Amino acid sequence: MRKTLVASLSLAMFCAACSATWVSTLDSILVAAAPALIDILQIAAVANGQPMNTNLEAKINADATVIKTLAADFAKASSLAPGVCSQLQAAVSAYQSDQQAVLQAAQVSDPNTQTKITLLANLVAGTVNAIRAVIPFCDDAASSRNLKAQPPYSISTFAALYNSILVAPTGNPAVDAATQKLKLHQHSKLVRSVTFGRLQ
Repeated sequence: MRKTLVASLSLAMFCAACSATWVSTLDSILVAAAPALIDILQIAAVANGQPMNTNLEAKINADATVIKTLAADFAKASSLAPGVCSQLQAAVSAYQSDQQAVLQAAQVSDPNTQTKITLLANLVAGTVNAIRAVIPFCDDAASSRNLKAQPPYSISTFAALYNSILVAPTGNPAVDAATQKLKLHQHSKLVRSVTFGRLQ
């Protein structure tokens, strides 16, 4: 009886750790991906000499928040709450449609800037797959397989690649000046200041 209780508690602790890990990974992906999408809108606005689409910006932020909230709820409820799981999947689909809306809205006449926007949008589009990869499936058997099988998503690699595309010169002075200020950071302003910019 005692061995069974210890095994049950160990399994519960392991599952809780898995839940915390995938939710944390999902949050870190969204912390980088949502601002990256908004940056693309801003680049297009600067290139076209127009104000940024604030409605789409608000929708991206709202959809990212919904995903984070539902992920936390799903992790607490586990696979015993298929309603939460389907809501989470619908929220990820809404976020994916935000990405498509950004790509449609971010059309500019300058070919170099359009190439930059396309490259950035393609990179950000990969975050949908990364988000789907870390969310456990709704049934118990698939959930345990998914938690073991998925490799960690590298936010530092994403940010480095994103920033290298972002700051590549386009020849458009307004765009090139704006993109220098839009770099993704993995650390807060305080950490960057304390480390004299060594940690970005």
